[in-house]
Amino acid sequence: MKRFIVLFISVMLLAAAGAFAAGGTGLAVGGEASLSFAGTGGLPMSAMLMLHLPRFPLMLGIGASLAPAIGLTADYWAAQGKIVSILDWYLGIGGYLLLDFEPADISLGARIPIGLQIWPLGKSLEIFIEVAPAVGVSLIPTGFDWHLQGALGLRFWF
Repeated sequence: MKRFIVLFISVMLLAAAGAFAAGGTGLAVGGEASLSFAGTGGLPMSAMLMLHLPRFPLMLGIGASLAPAIGLTADYWAAQGKIVSILDWYLGIGGYLLLDFEPADISLGARIPIGLQIWPLGKSLEIFIEVAPAVGVSLIPTGFDWHLQGALGLRFWF
């Protein structure tokens, strides 16, 4: 797990360096505190790293917990808009994968992220709050999952 974290951070730093060299191409790196508000199953991560790559239409997230568990998300923002000068919104569609090791659980499903974004420093720092209704299946043990995921976080855009 330690090697994975070191590799992940190294890739993010290299991507950030490439974005600075290109003069800002849409790279975003950030983190979030996440919750599961209601339902069964879901992502039990208390923190996730977020990544958006230039010219790649997905917002990616990876989280880990001490349970031990690993969670992944990938969201496509289908609609975005401005509410007032520094306040925007987004609506997306995406998916999640959960690998929980104790007790053994593998879950995957679809989610609909709905978020508000505040841009206090222009378009370089984003503070966001998000809710994401989600449905999925648990492969081990088998079953149906539904839940309401939520997050509060920030992203740096380069």
